[in-house]
Amino acid sequence: MVEAYRRKVLLIGWDAADWEHITPLIEEGLMPTLDTFINRGVMGNLATLQPILSPMLWNSVATGKFADKHGIHGFIEPDPINGGARPCSSASRKCKALWNILTQRGLQSNIVGWWASHPAEPIKGTVVTNAFGGVKFHPEKGWSIPKGTVHPPENGPKLARFKVFPNELTEAHILPFIPDAAKIDQQKDKRLISFAKVLSDNASIHAVATALMEGEPWDFTAVYYDGIDHFSHAFMAYHPPKLPWIKDEDFALYKDVVRGAYRFHDMMLERLLELAGPEATVILCSDHGFESGSQRPRGVPREPAGPAVWHRQYGIFVMAGSGIKRDERIYGASLIDIAPTVLTLFDIPIGEDMDGRPLLEAFEVPPSVKTIPSWEKFSGECGMHVAGQQIDREQANELMQQFAALGYIEDPSADKEKMAESAEIEAKYNVARTYLWKNRPDQAQPLLQEIVRRRPWEDRFLTQLAACYYQGGYLAQAERVLFAIADGAEPGTAGMTLLWARIKLARGDLGGALQALLRAEAMNSQLPGIYIQIGDTYARLLQWQNAKIAYEKAIALDEDNALAFQGLSTVYRRLGDNQQTVDCALRAVSLLHRLPLAHFNLGVALARSGETARASVAFETALRFQPDMINAHRYLATIHKSEGGNREKAEFHRSEVFRLTRSRGRRSVGADSKREKLFDLPEIPKRDERLAILLKERPDPKPADETKSGKTFVLVSGLPRSGTSLMMQLLEAGGMPLMTDGERVADADNPRGYYEWEAIKQIGKRPELLDDEAVKGRAIKCISMLLPRMPLQHDYKVIFMTRPIEEVVASQHQMVNRLGTKGAELDPEQLQRGLTAHREETLRWLRTARHMKFIEIDYPALVRDPQSIVSRLVQFLGAEQLPNETVMAAVVDPSLHHQKR
Repeated sequence: MVEAYRRKVLLIGWDAADWEHITPLIEEGLMPTLDTFINRGVMGNLATLQPILSPMLWNSVATGKFADKHGIHGFIEPDPINGGARPCSSASRKCKALWNILTQRGLQSNIVGWWASHPAEPIKGTVVTNAFGGVKFHPEKGWSIPKGTVHPPENGPKLARFKVFPNELTEAHILPFIPDAAKIDQQKDKRLISFAKVLSDNASIHAVATALMEGEPWDFTAVYYDGIDHFSHAFMAYHPPKLPWIKDEDFALYKDVVRGAYRFHDMMLERLLELAGPEATVILCSDHGFESGSQRPRGVPREPAGPAVWHRQYGIFVMAGSGIKRDERIYGASLIDIAPTVLTLFDIPIGEDMDGRPLLEAFEVPPSVKTIPSWEKFSGECGMHVAGQQIDREQANELMQQFAALGYIEDPSADKEKMAESAEIEAKYNVARTYLWKNRPDQAQPLLQEIVRRRPWEDRFLTQLAACYYQGGYLAQAERVLFAIADGAEPGTAGMTLLWARIKLARGDLGGALQALLRAEAMNSQLPGIYIQIGDTYARLLQWQNAKIAYEKAIALDEDNALAFQGLSTVYRRLGDNQQTVDCALRAVSLLHRLPLAHFNLGVALARSGETARASVAFETALRFQPDMINAHRYLATIHKSEGGNREKAEFHRSEVFRLTRSRGRRSVGADSKREKLFDLPEIPKRDERLAILLKERPDPKPADETKSGKTFVLVSGLPRSGTSLMMQLLEAGGMPLMTDGERVADADNPRGYYEWEAIKQIGKRPELLDDEAVKGRAIKCISMLLPRMPLQHDYKVIFMTRPIEEVVASQHQMVNRLGTKGAELDPEQLQRGLTAHREETLRWLRTARHMKFIEIDYPALVRDPQSIVSRLVQFLGAEQLPNETVMAAVVDPSLHHQKR
């Protein structure tokens, strides 16, 4: 008996991938895997959502729902248990993701690196979370895996060995991206270090994903790569064409990084497709695009999520596999459509509470779509965490530092109360922007009003409130907020002037709107939105040729601007050019499906051309997004009234026309002023007061000498069994006091003693240990893993011992065998690799740590020529620290150098 075919689905996420970069590379033959993949499937744009923040977007991909439903409202959220803020996590998500639904249907999933997937959910299958970058190598215990990173947890040690460390990258890995990397002074230029981290992180994710696909059974695999996004944020400013403010030498060094990033992802895609096999259905998508031309910003707003200013509104979508059309383009896809499409591929019902739709146009034979009211009401184990599940605190802090380094959140070292308030406000702000994107200003309004009452000095909140009032029809309120922002004058920025013009246009003041728009153009002639609004104003004046010129200017600045093509479709509809109307309307909805006017224009042109069936679909789509569009109801009533039409539908649309006409007729001229009395504006300080508060809220960093304790500690560090005890003996002989407790006595491995202070192991939790006067002026031995945990208010002089790794491994192995204890369960090769990576990572960190000066001492060199090493130590620490310099060298006993290689 032949087993029935069981579909496999592979979902690949490339954060920030953009056709604007991909298309030229494919034409040059530099992304052959993606080119072949596209040719055997369908492709198109994937419209993003607002706000364009990755944690929110990738959870919309996984759930098919907007952020207000799925519960991930940014990068961080208030921490009700410990105070302050914590990263948004899998426990923050309020609804089931694809892997939870598939678990309930008995299907096996591999989930790798997905945004906010930490801690790992106990689904049917394997989860490796977005905390995998925190995997480290502990010199004594082997692989150190943050709690909750892997499910099932027993797979952690097996998967940890696929971690790629930056120090393992060679010239062969780096030079394709940065051909002149050898010329970079890494002491002054840290960009190569940042590059190496991004590359190694993505190589790690890829290694884990391919290992799971090859070694574990699966029905669904989802793997997320952040490489393109992170490479673009770090290096897009250097991408050709050269920007005027970029230095020639920087451009020459880094101009190939983004190009290399795409080629690297193409290589990884080749292996994923090979492992998936020809029968699997593969979906490749990105959450947004990335500016690369004239619209690249010169700076980043100094606000949480400021780097999102680089994001473009269209990502990529490619799907290929059994039953999928070949070499065709699809239109109007959005992030929220991915999850419904995946469920349809598995013949699983779609929740009616999902905001997306299955992309049926991608199938050779569109399948029948099953639905259920909601998967949230479907009982049975799905692997979701219970509400309130906590992330490991140390790992949470590392993720917070990573978000801050990328510019997405404020410095997490701020006081807890302020951090919690900021997290709460940003989450509410992001939900409000989601509501505005869904055209629900009524739901956004109370959130924005509350935010403005609490933070009335931030212009971004005030401007968004004004836009909310405008969108909700409260035109006078919007005007009052804009006046308040500008202290009673006309708006002073292009963005606010554009909103000002929209208000005037809505009031019917066409001349005033046009004057405001021309002022906005003079302020910033590179904003496509200005020309779209100019086109809309000319259209209201029935000046169709001027409107056409304005929309075309917008398209010249941004060839993927859906609103500009929608405007052109209106112009051509009014000019009676049906073919141009169809072309422009289709282009608009292919870019952004939620454009009711573009669907309406398409319907009109099709109806005029006698294609009433297609016209009906276009009008019905317009009404799905804007149910009160009277003219769409009129056209549908006429179409269904004709011979062969649906009489029942004709009657329904006629009644809707009658109802909507009466409703509009009852609106009084003073409606806006009546609505004004429904609520008061939040009190808004004068601009000078707002700036003063803002400077107080965001003070300049204190000079280093204002935050320092003035104390300097001598630390002896390195890998275990690398000669740290011998160095402590030298310092003691030289006259430096030592901080030891004598708890660990001398033995065969260290016949002269260990010189340890057990309490130092708690320094991360007890920074006050160094405040004790008993510690002052004493040298402290601490393992290399403790160095990053040393309190920042002190300075340190670090003597870092190095020894050939094979000697370290052999010495550790001998010591473990003698003691009969359990060491790291790794073969010697893995142990050497891990120890090497840890040591290189520590040394790289030391080179950038401003509060630490260090010297490297080679253990074999110390044994071979102790006097020269003593001279270096005196020079590093100062003669006053080692008054007995002359007797130090005599401490070294060459016979104690065991495991010599």
